[in-house]
Amino acid sequence: MLVPPAAKKAKPAASTELDDVYGIKALLSDEYKEDIALIKVHSCQLESKQQLQAVIQELAQKLPHFQHLKRVHDRNVLICPTADIEDTLELHLKQHQISENVLQALCRNVNVVEVPASSAKLRVQYDQMIKYWPCKFHPDKYAESLQNGSNFTNSQRLFHKRMAQLLRSLSRDLNGDQPVAICVDPRQNSIVAIAGSNSNSSHQHCAMWLVDHVARSQQGGAWQSQLDFVEDEEQNATRTLRGLPQTYYDYLQQQEHCQDLQYGAELPRRGSNEQRTDDPATSADNLSKYGPYLCTGYDIYLLREPCLMCAMALVHSRVKRIFFLEQSENGALTTSFQLHSVKELNHHYEVFQFTT
Repeated sequence: MLVPPAAKKAKPAASTELDDVYGIKALLSDEYKEDIALIKVHSCQLESKQQLQAVIQELAQKLPHFQHLKRVHDRNVLICPTADIEDTLELHLKQHQISENVLQALCRNVNVVEVPASSAKLRVQYDQMIKYWPCKFHPDKYAESLQNGSNFTNSQRLFHKRMAQLLRSLSRDLNGDQPVAICVDPRQNSIVAIAGSNSNSSHQHCAMWLVDHVARSQQGGAWQSQLDFVEDEEQNATRTLRGLPQTYYDYLQQQEHCQDLQYGAELPRRGSNEQRTDDPATSADNLSKYGPYLCTGYDIYLLREPCLMCAMALVHSRVKRIFFLEQSENGALTTSFQLHSVKELNHHYEVFQFTT
């Protein structure tokens, strides 16, 4: 007897509406998106498989090229990039002290072939590369999930989209359609700080104000604000609302669709800063281990893509992830630059753009 499949649970209306309005796209560095670059390489076809061991062993020691490729395909062997040969292949091999027997084997049945110039970052690149030459590939599951959009669970994705919707509402209703930013502790999805800007100041941009408001939640803050901030009611509370301007907090408290949101930041822990590490790979864990320090481990939601100054300030603040809605003319994350892809920086955050 056939049993009909169980009926699927309908998504809540709010969830369906947000899915229809917003998508989330990871902004990966160019090395994940570039077309496969090819280089010309001298290769040869060995006359017998018995020659392989001696040839490969000597090439690995004296001409150690092509770490991302398999050196041998059938009996065809990659020798060296064609651009490295200034005169003849034979002279080039002699200059690298290749033994006579191996030299004779490499100088027979010589061809010039095109092979991938660098390793693959994603499987889609690997699938293109193997059309030219067999390659070595070690899948990065997390990078693949960023590329195909499967890195977030449904509940995580819904929360991010709610923050995007909140940015729109706060900007429209409280800040004259000017930039707004939200900082969230992703451990509890708790709103730590909110900031808006509506001036033409050269440095008091929205993201900079947000960093300062986060500092207020850690008993700091350097800028003089005309806004009133929420005061903590309990003296011995473990969390603080001091990073939230009173106007924004009151607005959210009055919105029916915001009643389930959480607010507040964990207070700094005594004596924890000395143990901190600047290793980008562990910066997110530092929030759980040592408590709040700058924006370590926090998610930042921005109405507009930050400029280079703000993007760099968020690097120094140790932000975990940045989500933004609108591109800017001088944006430093995708429009004019990709700051997060600069390898020389000592901290890197992930960047996501909401798509509509």
